Amino acid sequence: MFTPLRLIRVSAPVPWWSAISKSLAIGLGVVLSGIMITATAQTKPDDSHPGDLAATGQTVSGQSTQSQVGPSPAPVQYQGTIHIVPFGRGSAGVKNGAAPAGAHLTYFGGPIISNAHVVVVFWGPSVNAAVTAGIGQFFTDITSSNYYDLLSEYSTAGITSSGGDSSNQSIARGQFDGANTITPSVSCPGGTCTITDSDIQTELAAQIAAGHLPQPLTDAQGAITTFYMIYFPPGVTIDAGGGALSCVVFCAYHSNTSNASPSLRIPYGVLPDFAPPSACSQGCGRGSLFENVTAVTSHELSEAVTDAQVGSATVTGPPLAWYDPSPPPTPGLGEIGDICNGQDTFVNAGGKTYSVQREFSNLQNDCVSAPPLFALEAPPTAGIGLPVSMRLLVESSVTNIALAGYLGTLHFTSSDGLAVLPADYTFTAADAGIHSFQVTFNTLGSQTITMTDTHSAGFNRTNLLNVLAAVPDLGVVMFHGNNFIQGQSGTYFIIVNNLGTVATSGAVTVADTLPASLTASAMSGPGWSCTVGATSTCTRSDALNGSSAYPIISLTVDVAANASSPVTNTASVSGGGETNTANNSVSDPTVIVPAVGDLTTSFATAFPTLFQGQSNLSYQVAASNVGNIASSGSVTVVNTLSTGLTATAISGTGWTCTLSNLTCTRADSLPTNSAFPLINITYNIAGNAPSSAQLIATISGGGDTNSANNTANLPLTISSPIQIVPTVGVATVSAGQPATFSMKISGQIFVGAISLSCSGLPAASTCAFNPPLAGPGTIVDTMTITTTARSAVVGGIDPPLNRLPLLLALFLSVTLLLGSGYHSRLGKSRSFKPAWGLAVVLLACAIAIAGCGGGSHPPPTTQGTPAGSYQITVTGTSPTNTSSSVVTLTVR
Repeated sequence: MFTPLRLIRVSAPVPWWSAISKSLAIGLGVVLSGIMITATAQTKPDDSHPGDLAATGQTVSGQSTQSQVGPSPAPVQYQGTIHIVPFGRGSAGVKNGAAPAGAHLTYFGGPIISNAHVVVVFWGPSVNAAVTAGIGQFFTDITSSNYYDLLSEYSTAGITSSGGDSSNQSIARGQFDGANTITPSVSCPGGTCTITDSDIQTELAAQIAAGHLPQPLTDAQGAITTFYMIYFPPGVTIDAGGGALSCVVFCAYHSNTSNASPSLRIPYGVLPDFAPPSACSQGCGRGSLFENVTAVTSHELSEAVTDAQVGSATVTGPPLAWYDPSPPPTPGLGEIGDICNGQDTFVNAGGKTYSVQREFSNLQNDCVSAPPLFALEAPPTAGIGLPVSMRLLVESSVTNIALAGYLGTLHFTSSDGLAVLPADYTFTAADAGIHSFQVTFNTLGSQTITMTDTHSAGFNRTNLLNVLAAVPDLGVVMFHGNNFIQGQSGTYFIIVNNLGTVATSGAVTVADTLPASLTASAMSGPGWSCTVGATSTCTRSDALNGSSAYPIISLTVDVAANASSPVTNTASVSGGGETNTANNSVSDPTVIVPAVGDLTTSFATAFPTLFQGQSNLSYQVAASNVGNIASSGSVTVVNTLSTGLTATAISGTGWTCTLSNLTCTRADSLPTNSAFPLINITYNIAGNAPSSAQLIATISGGGDTNSANNTANLPLTISSPIQIVPTVGVATVSAGQPATFSMKISGQIFVGAISLSCSGLPAASTCAFNPPLAGPGTIVDTMTITTTARSAVVGGIDPPLNRLPLLLALFLSVTLLLGSGYHSRLGKSRSFKPAWGLAVVLLACAIAIAGCGGGSHPPPTTQGTPAGSYQITVTGTSPTNTSSSVVTLTVR
């Protein structure tokens, strides 16, 4: 895809340009990789600056190339955006061949180029030799080609824009007016430099003024018809303004000089060097250097012809001509070439093949490289003075489908000055692109009939007919159906017709001579008397009127088993009083192919959804002959069912079938392109059948020679008949609170009632379903899980040791012992026994206190639903099947 660039002119200068350049100011809008640079006209030229202009949502209606646009709003502020394909076309590939949806060029009232005079300008002597050697011939050939004719659709004669403007011009074929090498005033010291668009405009004007380039020509409407296409040498970078550089942002552009007077705005195109090491050598096309140059050139030539002064446009009105602004939010599609940007193709012009870009056609609603096809259905001969009927089909050059929207007017001409021709005819919607008419020729010999669209001169068709005197003229036609087969029979069909204007007289004879590998076995036709032999003949003597045909003759032949291919059969006709024998013989080349027996199987059933546990199901197997000869001998079809499927019956009309091995056989012959009666298999699906199953059918015998297509393999998907689908499958509750889940439960009719249960519950919780049963059919069921609040409970009979009473007992014992000692010291004369006895008693009391006093209970235990996240399995169980699903419960 190449990268075009179109310049939208602004009336005001850019402040940083030189004083000379100010008179040639240009506004440039570029969209590159999603970045939009827009230009807008300013109301005060002395104060103007380039700036962004928002989309205005203009609603100017589209129009047909064959009719005038109806009233619509006056022109609104032009968006000023220019659409380019980002540089890199060479590696990105060619765009989809279709035009963007909704594309349509609207006429805004500006001038076009009626009959282009192309002047090639080489910017100095160093332009690549591939360009200088071939571009002149390209323009010579392409401007007089069928490719160029497609542009005539955009003639503006009789077309008025929504604002009431029209240039009233007709596009006809152009011409090449020569190549010129200039010595530009802007040189490139060191071999490299940057040249601005302002420099280019200044240089172009100076070279024309100095007589180094031809003066621009004008047409009857005063519009300039000369298009200057400028090619640059290596090392030159072109700065179109706004940061748009050649071979970085664009591959080419077209514009016009910014003269204030529309009649002096000169259209021109700019194309940088495409040769390596220039980046354009990789980024501006996928073909050879010259192919890339001609493809990009054809884009700019087509746009200049259909939108000559786009460079000066500041509103969606004049001087814009044909343009697609595409209202927001869709970016404008632009000109005729932009819509089909990068869609390169090859066309023939002047006996040579050139690479060009397709252009958009409103009428064909597609990207095309040719105007609509005028397909004429007419006989090759006509009788002098006798009307001859013809039918014209106006068809898409891409799809060959009649253009129902064609509403053009046709004018008829002929080389026969005495011919009676139809009056000019305007197609209607009811014609749907097809119209029949009659012509009467009154001059003998070869004559032409030409149909030309009065608006689009490039839409035309010329046919040649041979006008004959009032005599009979016999012709013969022969054809056959499919290819003949070695060792089989074949049939030729022979038709004798009278191309003359009067009836035949006398006997008419048809003779057919077969090639060596074919032998005639029968020859006949209604009203014919036929004889089969080395040369087979048929005769009859009844008169055949002009423009009529005798009944068809059928010639049946036997083909040798070793016949080579191809062979040619020849037939001729004679007699009937005719004088023109140039069309009395015909040859029919015939392809002979080897005999191939080829049987195949297939499944002839559209399978519904299958479920585990289904029974009494059935499917059909077809056995077909796709070979070119009939089957012979016994044919066997073996069926295989995978695990989980069990056959209960097998049968088929004319088949002998065995259930135990699912085998069917028969011995009758099956003609080619036909099938035996279907084999029917009845089967059940186990309740635990796997989700994936398979049916296999294999055919053998019958003279089959191709085993590659003998087996049909059909995978099956088997679902559970019970489906549990949570609609609320996650719940979080505090212990003691209920959790509610919702689920859709479906059961097939054969499963019966479905009981519901759950598992995976945490401790101290239960589940309940409402309703408690499901199926068959589908219900929405609610499952409630009841949880229990957690609480502390005291328990146990073995408390731990109470250390406080033990300490107290110890303290009392020590005190008692100390008291006893003290007492013994005071009464040494007394006996010690009572004191020690009392100490023993007190110590025993202390021990008793330690053993019996005080104590504590163990820590309490917690009961209730413990915290955590639980996966709860919901299970549906029927008498035949079980299915489950999982929900998540979180307890805090």
